[in-house]
Amino acid sequence: MDREAEGPQAGGVPDWEPRSRAVAEAVASVLRRRILDGVLEDGDVLPKQDDLLAEFRVGRTTLRQAMRILETEGLVTVRRGKIGGAVVHAPRPQDAAYMFGMVMHKRRVPLEDLSLALRSLEPVCVGLCARRPDRDHAVVPALEAVHDEMLRHLDDGAVYVRATRRFHEAIVRTCGNQTMQILLSAIEELWSRQEALWMSKGLRETGRTTRLAGALEHAQLIELIAAGDEVGAYRLAVRHLEGAHAFPLSTHGSHPVEAGERGPVDGPISAS
Repeated sequence: MDREAEGPQAGGVPDWEPRSRAVAEAVASVLRRRILDGVLEDGDVLPKQDDLLAEFRVGRTTLRQAMRILETEGLVTVRRGKIGGAVVHAPRPQDAAYMFGMVMHKRRVPLEDLSLALRSLEPVCVGLCARRPDRDHAVVPALEAVHDEMLRHLDDGAVYVRATRRFHEAIVRTCGNQTMQILLSAIEELWSRQEALWMSKGLRETGRTTRLAGALEHAQLIELIAAGDEVGAYRLAVRHLEGAHAFPLSTHGSHPVEAGERGPVDGPISAS
């Protein structure tokens, strides 16, 4: 008889509960490994519940606990109702950003601390972009496409800011070093989560002239990267980020970092 079908012991505490949690962790570990190893791809649906019960030889309660573990980690979404099933989600930098954010939120890490990390590491990515021998087709076109979008929206502060964010994300994405891509993508995401603190005031107090100056510096970065000038691109990136962060740090530098909501930052930025 399945232990999970038995009633509680004297005293009202089910004798299977501790064992069930341990077995659920083991089941979750196997499924997690399949997701991380690519046996189960992003968007796949886990096998039907009856098939999982048969494979792992556990009860429904234990299997539900395993699914909750994976759901909490963001690796699956359990669908209820007629459709049913659990959809697989590959881990993303946004997930790491959320976890970083919760730790930093708890420790009351100030925004200026996050800014320093970003200003120290992103120029390294810029230098890596300039170092790539294939930069003419692997880096420059991606940066130019976002830069063109920035120029088209100099009069729309909210759209311009989103394009600026994508420009910096493109630098990280095309730097060619996967460790830096993962680490910096999480930090960039976390920085973007803080924009709501200052963005409304920033959009009111800065105008087209300021946005054009930022776009021109981005154009200079593209030129230095295209020329393979690693040192020059790095130095300009340092100056550019110091200028870009000056306003938020002047108004919210001591404000603690907030984790924000789980998921990517893709909503509209209000100028009100």
